[in-house]
Amino acid sequence: MKMLRRAVFVLPLLFVLSALTCAQQIDIRSRIPLIEKMVAEEMEKNAVPGVAVAIAKDGKLIYSKGFGYSDLENKVPFTANTVSRIGSISKTFTALAAMQLVEQGKLNLDAEVQTYVPTFPKKSAPITIRQLLCHQSGIRHYKPGGNEMFSNVRYSTVEEALAIFKDDPLLNEPGKKYSYTTYGYNLLSRAVETASGESFTDYVQKHIIDPLGLKQTYFDDRIKIIPLRAHFYTRAANFSPVINVPQVDQSNKWGGGGLLATVEDLIKYGASYDSEKLAKRETIEQMFTSQKTRAGNPTAYGLGWATATEQGKRRVEHSGGSMGATSILTKYPEQGLIIAALVNCDHYSAPQIKTRIAKLLFEAPAETK
Repeated sequence: MKMLRRAVFVLPLLFVLSALTCAQQIDIRSRIPLIEKMVAEEMEKNAVPGVAVAIAKDGKLIYSKGFGYSDLENKVPFTANTVSRIGSISKTFTALAAMQLVEQGKLNLDAEVQTYVPTFPKKSAPITIRQLLCHQSGIRHYKPGGNEMFSNVRYSTVEEALAIFKDDPLLNEPGKKYSYTTYGYNLLSRAVETASGESFTDYVQKHIIDPLGLKQTYFDDRIKIIPLRAHFYTRAANFSPVINVPQVDQSNKWGGGGLLATVEDLIKYGASYDSEKLAKRETIEQMFTSQKTRAGNPTAYGLGWATATEQGKRRVEHSGGSMGATSILTKYPEQGLIIAALVNCDHYSAPQIKTRIAKLLFEAPAETK
């Protein structure tokens, strides 16, 4: 009798849990028409030349598609194979390179940066490798109102490009606060070089790009011929015509924002964090965990990745903004979901596309009468 009574309670509970599990399943394919409608509306409303979107579930690519044009003048379509600037998503590659070297005992997270880059001037307080990774170094970002984003100077080495900021004072004491800085990652990329004994570009190519088979991921070298590279656009103000952006040289920030990729390569790269192909599980979890300031305040940024909780769902991601392009790569680890988006203009933010896609995927389907 007791067994029967227990079964009476257990069976409804199992039914409820099963229903909840089903409700949490993400049916990507059924939402594709809504996603494509949303993308088309956003592009028309905001004069966006081209967009590519890709979505993966449990490591498998479910959807990828391009919209609009990669080259407006010659009407070249923007496809899932269009190569576009990924901006600061490049920082995750730099962070992964650094953490690989930490695993190998070649880089110490809590060592002063001068241990690896002795040419970098001592500052008012020591800066560690960890602080470079989590944007707590106090090193400045681009100068407000300056033209550093427009740089077309060709730097022959990462060391040479440090001259842009190395003699500037810190914005604040290291560890005191989170302060986003592309130049901090440039300095980190130099530490990767000295710790590994390889140039930064060679290291990333050999230890990240090639092992993952990222056939359409490149350093954004303006001199080289790169197949299917997009053209990049902007507009001066709302409702003004879309124009070409000036030519820039990304050699001033290879490690902070100098890579190109397709959405499908970004998905493949994002999925690699679900395995131990390039780094140990504990290393990846450390990268995905928010760091804290010296006062113990969480910063919502780990070691190379931004972290957040969205409607109870953990999210790790990095966005990018470069000359004439924006980008986003987002992982929802517990849901096994990855979303990537590339846009070839800088007057519209790719994260807006991602946010709308996530909402469409996670919201409950409308009831049919």
